[in-house]
Amino acid sequence: MIYIDPAWQGDVEFYELIFGSWLTYIFLVLLFEKVLRAPLQEWKYILLTFLGCFAFWVNHYFQGADFYMVLLNAYSLCFFLAWYFVAVKHQQRGVLWKITATLCAIVFTIAFIGFEYIARIGVGAGIYEFWFMLGAAFGFVGIIFWRGPGKEAKIT
Repeated sequence: MIYIDPAWQGDVEFYELIFGSWLTYIFLVLLFEKVLRAPLQEWKYILLTFLGCFAFWVNHYFQGADFYMVLLNAYSLCFFLAWYFVAVKHQQRGVLWKITATLCAIVFTIAFIGFEYIARIGVGAGIYEFWFMLGAAFGFVGIIFWRGPGKEAKIT
């Protein structure tokens, strides 16, 4: 059995992840469709957002572990490679575009952390975490209506 020492646990909370993930999904879609002008299939947006969520596992369960930096760097490398192979590699674009699109993984990560911090700051200011979870629930419902069946992105 694998043992996770409670002393390793970081200060990243679940409500931060939930609140940040729906906003990050929207950010990712707008990044590829409006900024990079290279819409992806919907499953790729979902996969990249899901893979971005794995940072929560590292930061929540292992932030105090001696091997935290090794684990975080390994996760970051895997995420960066997944980003490239899922979203960038097969695009029929030039080298400069591919470099820019690959580096957008860093922008995505910064945005994700920023959206999570909105909830953290709000809770720190006295807003009960329930409201951020409820806001996320409505956010995900909004995404379903926005991106639901028959609404696939078209290259413009």
